[in-house]
Amino acid sequence: MASVRLGRATRQQIRKAALKAYDIAVVEPKLDNEVIETIWRGIVEHPAHIAFQTFVDTHGENFGELTERGTRPTLSSYIELRYGANQDELFELPTERKSWLTRSYNRHSVSLDNLHLTEVQRQVVRDKISAMAQKRSENRDQRRSYERQITALLESCNTLKQLLDAQPSMKEFVPDEMLRELHKKVTRESQARERREIAQVDGDLINRVVLTSKLVA
Repeated sequence: MASVRLGRATRQQIRKAALKAYDIAVVEPKLDNEVIETIWRGIVEHPAHIAFQTFVDTHGENFGELTERGTRPTLSSYIELRYGANQDELFELPTERKSWLTRSYNRHSVSLDNLHLTEVQRQVVRDKISAMAQKRSENRDQRRSYERQITALLESCNTLKQLLDAQPSMKEFVPDEMLRELHKKVTRESQARERREIAQVDGDLINRVVLTSKLVA
């Protein structure tokens, strides 16, 4: 029987490949462009943003009090939006954009309540963000469940053959060199069986002769 052992490093390698495949297969929920543009308009049409931009257009970015306070425009393709108590979500803009509102970790960090939006627009954004956050949470739970299953399966198998017998599709996550080694072992065993068949070898007879001769000797 072909046997390629599954060591700790190999298990980790297979597990990592399985998780990478999961992240490709399960797409991260995103906001639609219309909602993103509504949020962005709420940023750049905010009176504070307009005031900063007007000041800079007049005096330049490195003028006076702006420089002293270290205020600089944030250029980023990410927005972190706070939409409730201890609730915030990070999402990506189509392109890098610049704003004068609060920044955090080199990204636009703003509160939904502070955006320059109508109440109707604010509620639409809140509903969309909440739905996305819920879906992201469900995806994280599903990913953790998938990871636990992969880990348990790997820990229950000592050899590559056991793993592939239990779940053939795991082959997609196995390093090529291990598959080649398994193939070589299987090939050698097949060749050995063929040689025995060609020679019409009765393996049981030979085994009995060996055992009996040892007992008699």
